[in-house]
Amino acid sequence: MKILKTTLVAVVTLLVFHSKSFAQDYIGLMQSNYSGIMGADLQPASLADNRFVVDVNVFSLNIAAFQDYKRMDTKLFPGWWWSPKKFEGWEFNYDTLDYVKNPKNKDRSAYVYNQIDILNFMFTLKENKIGIGAGMKVRSIANVRGASPELIRLAETDFTDSTLWFQPLDEINLGVTAMIWNEYYFNYAQVVMDKEEHFLKVGGRFKFLQGIGSAYTFTEDLKYEFVNDSTAISVKGAFAYGYNNELQTAIDDAQNNNFSGVPAYLDVVFKGNNFGGAVDLGVVYEWRPKWKDYKYDMDGRTNLWRQDKNKYLIKAGISFLDIGGIGYERGNMTRDFVVDTDSLNINIFNDVKDFSTLDSVLINNFDTVPGNNKYTMTLPMTMSLQFDWNIWNDFYLNFTSNIALSGAKFPRQVNRPHSVTITPRYDHAWFGLGIPLTWNTTAGFRAGFSFRAGPFFFGTSNMGALFKFGNLRGADFYAGVRVPILHSHPRDRDEDKVSDKRDMCVEKPGIWQFRGCPDADLDGIPDKEDLCPATPGIIEFKGCPDTDGDGIPDKEDDCPDVPGLKEFKGCPDTDGDGIMDSQDSCVTEPGSVELNGCPDRDGDGIKDSEDLCPDHPGPIENQGCPDTDQDGIFDYLDECPTEKGPKENNGCPWPDTDGDGLLDKDDRCPYKAGPVANKGCPYSDTDNDGIIDSKDDCPMTPGVASTEPGMNGCPVIEKEIEEILKTAFDNLEFQTAKAIILEESFASLDELAEVLVKKPNWTLVIAGHTDNQGAAQSNLILSKRRAEAVKAYLVSKGANADKLVVEYYGETKPIADNNTPEGRQKNRRVEMTIKFD
Repeated sequence: MKILKTTLVAVVTLLVFHSKSFAQDYIGLMQSNYSGIMGADLQPASLADNRFVVDVNVFSLNIAAFQDYKRMDTKLFPGWWWSPKKFEGWEFNYDTLDYVKNPKNKDRSAYVYNQIDILNFMFTLKENKIGIGAGMKVRSIANVRGASPELIRLAETDFTDSTLWFQPLDEINLGVTAMIWNEYYFNYAQVVMDKEEHFLKVGGRFKFLQGIGSAYTFTEDLKYEFVNDSTAISVKGAFAYGYNNELQTAIDDAQNNNFSGVPAYLDVVFKGNNFGGAVDLGVVYEWRPKWKDYKYDMDGRTNLWRQDKNKYLIKAGISFLDIGGIGYERGNMTRDFVVDTDSLNINIFNDVKDFSTLDSVLINNFDTVPGNNKYTMTLPMTMSLQFDWNIWNDFYLNFTSNIALSGAKFPRQVNRPHSVTITPRYDHAWFGLGIPLTWNTTAGFRAGFSFRAGPFFFGTSNMGALFKFGNLRGADFYAGVRVPILHSHPRDRDEDKVSDKRDMCVEKPGIWQFRGCPDADLDGIPDKEDLCPATPGIIEFKGCPDTDGDGIPDKEDDCPDVPGLKEFKGCPDTDGDGIMDSQDSCVTEPGSVELNGCPDRDGDGIKDSEDLCPDHPGPIENQGCPDTDQDGIFDYLDECPTEKGPKENNGCPWPDTDGDGLLDKDDRCPYKAGPVANKGCPYSDTDNDGIIDSKDDCPMTPGVASTEPGMNGCPVIEKEIEEILKTAFDNLEFQTAKAIILEESFASLDELAEVLVKKPNWTLVIAGHTDNQGAAQSNLILSKRRAEAVKAYLVSKGANADKLVVEYYGETKPIADNNTPEGRQKNRRVEMTIKFD
């Protein structure tokens, strides 16, 4: 049993208080948003949306070892921070250690973690949505578990504690495991959900493992009883025991002084054929209620995340670490063995110096059980839960729990104890300080610190060892150097959303299209190339406008708002008569220079707009109209232009058409002879309607008696037709001062034309009237032209031209007061009346 003494005392003393091992945790640093590639050891998803463009961990190490059997009062340490010389002559005294309180007499444990990080690095891609990392680590872990306090006490007293003699003792789950290995890994992380307020990323680390050395021994039920310092009785138990060949070779070389540091280590590495694999998997969720504060537009892109900022209020993650193991070739001499003896002299272990001599003792003194020549060592599988709260600005509070996934299924496993860490921290890009408060099942509670400044970092989970407070059950320390390249927010001095590094006009706000140079008028031409920077223009004129699109820039265009000609400096000549519109009195009609651009179709020296008869030459005193018979009625209005006649008969002399001695103007029946006494009508009833012709307003057409003026003896007009006549009258509109019917009048005229086609014997009298504005002759002519325009339209729709009679009265027959706008509107009319023969 001396081997137990050697193992346990070494763990409790040398390994605990003089160990130079390296642990995995980097407590306080891994929780930082600026841990970079180091943080991926805890959460492989952290590389995505990372604060680093590139992070290279050049070298780092961690020293850590803890046990739960004994403790040291840190006040026994010299005050090294005041005077390092106080450590001179100070020696560690094992006897000054106190026992850790253990009222339930639980089994004790110890662990040592070893890790060296050699050139680990990471970088981000695709706008920080993907993070990639790789590197190499040297890791080692040693565990002692299930050692009863009695067994440890016997070992540390060299089995001389007689109070423990003659007591049946047992070890239910005693075991020692240790392993050292190289780890080569590739880390991939990616953002998988970005819903602005809700953010999710996942990651995995895939590891190639190269085992250097491993050893294990464990028993599930060992019973024994010491009767003195060298003899145990009733010793019974079955042990699993093994180590790998390379470990034995390295130990032999070291004992023979053939192990020459790094070269020998490399020789072991490259000759070793112990390989395995493992994986880390992780998921991180972030709640970003103020996500809008971290969005920006830059360099022609919109809705970009700030890569230099931590955007969450709360972050939560889960990761599964070190899921895997390494296969080893078992040493040739190693055997599982069984102890079943009534008396065992433990002095048989006095000559044990190494694995070879231990193997010989076991083979020679116990029943050995040859096992499989291969075995697998399982990594310290762990489930980690992380929760981080951004309290305010760069102040955070972190909770991390590591749950060891170990048990009877993994007897050959190195592991870490369960732990909980709460870390308040100040976490700035280039400086960080954390105070991790940690509890785990072996080391108990301890308070530490982590410090980060630029490329350097160091820390411990137990600063009581440094500052002399509390009790010490172990110690740890880590430090390292890195090359961090952080994401930065693009500088934009002129705030034009074009970054300074791409901005060709850094001091003046501009637009991305012109690399930050301004385009004040937004015409797509940068101001530095724009001859008219304040006014939108076109490329053809170097940014100057051509408002009317006539090919002449506004600055050279005398008429910038109207398309024109170069010979008139951009001013138009709408009618193409060689006279620009601004000097043309008749813009839309070609004319002569003498009449300021107005036409004179009949060549009488009077421009058409002032010529009442533009198609017939006439003297100026007649406003351009001829009067051939000199009867004071212009030929246009004179139905007998070569014969003088009264105005009342449209310039024709009064005839006696039926030869009854009465002029037509006095003859009630001008087309049928009758006595003067009967107003020129015969005493007959020509149309046989029962009304004699002298009283029949329609003597040639049968009708009915009526009291309505002008309708006695005339046919009755249906109400539907009367309505059509009224609608045509009400809707009839002309262009101002012209005889051009407006389009909105066409529908009602079309209905009237249909009636006239169906009633071919009816005559429609179309009488034109005007108000009294302007010259009487002009009004008379306008009234005739408008009546003729109505006639022409009806003829175009099928009406009989011979049954359409045009009359015109100008301003002579008003129906309303010409002194009001409303009255004049009513007087401007064309009346349409059905007439029967």
